[in-house]
Amino acid sequence: MLKYITLASAFNFLLIAIVLFSKKSPNKKANNIVGVLFLVFALYSYFVSFRYKSLIEGNYSDLNHYVPIDGILLLLMAPCLYFYILTILNKPVYFLNWKMLFHLIPIIPFVVFLFYFFSLPLSLRIDWLVRDFTVGTWENNLLNIVLYTQIPIYLIFCYSVIKKQLKVSDKVTVNNNQLDISWLKTYLTFNISFILLSAPLCFYFANEKANIIIGELAMNSQFIYIFLFQKNIFSTNIISKSKSNEPLLKIDDQIADNYLLALDSYIKLNKPYLDENCSLQLISEQIGVSVHHLSNTLNSRHKKNFPDFINEYRINEAKQILSSNLTEKVTIESVGFDCGFGSKSSFNKAFKKHTNLTPSEFRQQQKA
Repeated sequence: MLKYITLASAFNFLLIAIVLFSKKSPNKKANNIVGVLFLVFALYSYFVSFRYKSLIEGNYSDLNHYVPIDGILLLLMAPCLYFYILTILNKPVYFLNWKMLFHLIPIIPFVVFLFYFFSLPLSLRIDWLVRDFTVGTWENNLLNIVLYTQIPIYLIFCYSVIKKQLKVSDKVTVNNNQLDISWLKTYLTFNISFILLSAPLCFYFANEKANIIIGELAMNSQFIYIFLFQKNIFSTNIISKSKSNEPLLKIDDQIADNYLLALDSYIKLNKPYLDENCSLQLISEQIGVSVHHLSNTLNSRHKKNFPDFINEYRINEAKQILSSNLTEKVTIESVGFDCGFGSKSSFNKAFKKHTNLTPSEFRQQQKA
């Protein structure tokens, strides 16, 4: 029965991953990360289904080229969830960064084991797979220690990040859409509870068959919770559409003045606008003002939305650089990047909007 459940799960998870990769969303990057998570679910389910079927039916020759990477796949799940949470909270995530190597450290023991596994003669590899599935092996127990150390660390850290955000607001603004993230606290609580309850069972039975049952139960439980009770959380669970010209809240004038004073002080002191990933969410956390209050204060007092507000600081910074560096050695593109713009086109567009000139025209004007 288990071989059919794992195979069916692999198929379902793969379909979900394809939908997440292709579906439009207020935060496409977050959708893609969750798509990777379910793709990992699918690969894990397929590999363990193949192994389970071969061992149960005694088709050991099918395992001649089997690669036991299920542990590595399990270690990828927690980082995927961590990156998803950072992305949905508008926090910077740099995949092409040396710091990403830290997330790969727990995988090292599993890679070392793979080298050891393939150094064995074929007959001993098959024997190891059979023993590991039925009675367990010391190697797998050591790898399980790594697994049950890594996953709780990620989950607890994710929980603390979400808890901190919920103290500010249970909604986040993504591309002018407000998304409810309160479900994540329950989701993480469930995962932490499951990992703590399953750990004793895993080490008590200490074999791969128990690992497969526990792993599939965890994945399918998450599938049921997410896609039966939180169907639209990854794409269209929009609480409201932000309006740039109409304040949604009536804020007392004195309170609004305090908000603007805190905002102005923080921006002048830290210059967060120089970071491409600067967002309303990040600044609201730093100054202790809810996203909704800060957004509405900007709309009502400055008559502009957050992107226009922050771009104004970037343009002023760019104007200073362009005025003081009139030679062609400093390129327009580098000025844009230095001032927090992600591309030359977005820099040109914002500069033109605020000055009625392109950066090149402004530089030529300053030269003249």
